[in-house]
Amino acid sequence: FPSSGRGGGASAAPGNDVGAAPLSEQMGILGVHHVAVIVQSLERSMAFYHGLLGLPVNPARPAASLPYEGAWLMMGPEMVHLMEVPNPDPTHLQFRPQHGGKDRHFCIGVLNLAPLIAMLEREEIPFTASRSGRPAIFFRDPDCNTLEVVEGLQWR
Repeated sequence: FPSSGRGGGASAAPGNDVGAAPLSEQMGILGVHHVAVIVQSLERSMAFYHGLLGLPVNPARPAASLPYEGAWLMMGPEMVHLMEVPNPDPTHLQFRPQHGGKDRHFCIGVLNLAPLIAMLEREEIPFTASRSGRPAIFFRDPDCNTLEVVEGLQWR
């Protein structure tokens, strides 16, 4: 981790300042702003995320401001940032865990899973149920990125 230039090295371990609030409280974390997803083809990914899933494009984040092909889509108050850049990860399913819950993923909370399940079945997009017993499913985008969708917000 690069030094800030003050003190010349890593800081003391968290929690060493007796009486100090945790750093997360000092910073005032508001939540997740966005998740970034590497894609091979922005056009194909827009057909999936915007066309099939219906995520609206954020007009406040124009694609022309990016130094590569990309888009910002809304997921409720948060965003997913699609980035058409070289991918260092394997994008072939045979090199990824069979169950998306054992792969890196991001999770979207919804009120009703049924319309999503119906669309995935209609489009013949494979999905698996959460193995924890929660009302959640895992599926992959065209680049093998895993999405989890969980019904209800009580899990927070």
